[in-house]
Amino acid sequence: MPGKLSTSILLKDKNDHIDDYLAAGVDFEEAAGKWRAGDSTKSMRFFGRAIDVYGEGLQKFPDNFDLAYNKARAQLEIATHPVLVEKLEESVLETLQIALESHRYALHLDPDDANTLFNTSQVLASIAESVANDEYPQHALQLLEEAIGLQKKCLDIQEAQYSESLELERMAEEETRQGNPSETADVTRDDPEAGTSDSEEQWATVVEPVTQATLIDTALAQLSVLTTFSDVLSSKPECAPASTLAGVEKHWSGLEHKLGVLSTNNPERSQEIALNRARFVSALLEGGFRLGQIDGDSYKKGRDSAFAVENLQLQTSAEALIANARSLMAFNSAIADTKSNDQHLSTLRWNALTTSISNLNAASKIQGTDQQEIASTHLLRGDASLSLYTMGTPPTSYQSAIVQATQLLKNAEVYYRNASKLSQNQEEKDVAAFRSQMALGLQGQLGMEAVDAILAGNPRGREWGMEQLEDMTGEGGLLPAIPLLS
Repeated sequence: MPGKLSTSILLKDKNDHIDDYLAAGVDFEEAAGKWRAGDSTKSMRFFGRAIDVYGEGLQKFPDNFDLAYNKARAQLEIATHPVLVEKLEESVLETLQIALESHRYALHLDPDDANTLFNTSQVLASIAESVANDEYPQHALQLLEEAIGLQKKCLDIQEAQYSESLELERMAEEETRQGNPSETADVTRDDPEAGTSDSEEQWATVVEPVTQATLIDTALAQLSVLTTFSDVLSSKPECAPASTLAGVEKHWSGLEHKLGVLSTNNPERSQEIALNRARFVSALLEGGFRLGQIDGDSYKKGRDSAFAVENLQLQTSAEALIANARSLMAFNSAIADTKSNDQHLSTLRWNALTTSISNLNAASKIQGTDQQEIASTHLLRGDASLSLYTMGTPPTSYQSAIVQATQLLKNAEVYYRNASKLSQNQEEKDVAAFRSQMALGLQGQLGMEAVDAILAGNPRGREWGMEQLEDMTGEGGLLPAIPLLS
């Protein structure tokens, strides 16, 4: 699987110090791994030493790929691991930019190394996600497009390596059956007659064999980047021409068949593949709807079909149920953003939201679902309930929402309160508590004074509360506009 340490083995002692730098760096990284769970500060310190050692080695041996690769991969680790990012001295985005520079250098040394191609695409995708919500959606799409290209090249190389290994196995089996096992060209270090003299140096990089599991990992990573690309395009459809989506579909058409074959050959991972496929199809359809290429009925039909496949195991998987609920809520938001009062579309929205709540209820009751996932189901149910309430306001003015307004607000407040109690994530806990207060206030028709009191009493400050309120009342928000924001 891409992302492993490059552990070169010294066969003969030729370049004086490359092995010292590699050995020292790997030792520091192993120490960092041991301390990561118990002392993240100490772990980060060891990672820093490893990066420094690799960097010092590159100053003396700038063409050594193993040093370049290990330095880049260690920088990616500290920029993406949830425990380590909290200890960064720079921002996550700055750290990712540094990691990208190192990955580009390693890729320059070996443009066809699958691990480096894979990791570089991961860095690009992470940077894109960081800037997509800012004022640079076009830049995010450019980064993601580059990441998709690298993932495709990585998968092509790995498929060739896998085919080659299968052919070598076939040839070896054939020769064994014929009673004439092939002579290998491998140099055995125990054989004094083999190889070159003791004074010569030679390095051999340990390359893990490519398996079907490797191909699945890379294919799903590529699908994840395609999903992110579609999400960015959906959130900012004005930032790219409508034809951009055709490029995504072209990449998908080539990947879909490969994933189908891999799923058939690896039934133990068929559910994982089906879930990632459904998420992508949902994102692609949303992009098509927001760009005006499909209507609401086609969007809904395609989305439902993606989550109806048998391999998804929708009724027994909490992860799949939550993903389906999120997809349904995204469908609702996309339709809501059209500001249409068409009753047919409103009915599609109502059914999507009520189905999402049903899915989340089911997910929370599945044995083995962890507390954080259960907390997330409560937060999402609160959002869905509040969205149903909002459907009773103009321009939708949906009759069922008007009739059930009081109960919908009560449901939302309870769900948010439960999410605040259960969540182990402080940000999510605070968001849920704030939304619970807003839902409670709306039951009293929430005038300006009540909103101001909620903002003033927020433990994270008024500015944070204003940001949350803007999220709730903005484009596709959970609430109708509140006078305080005008």
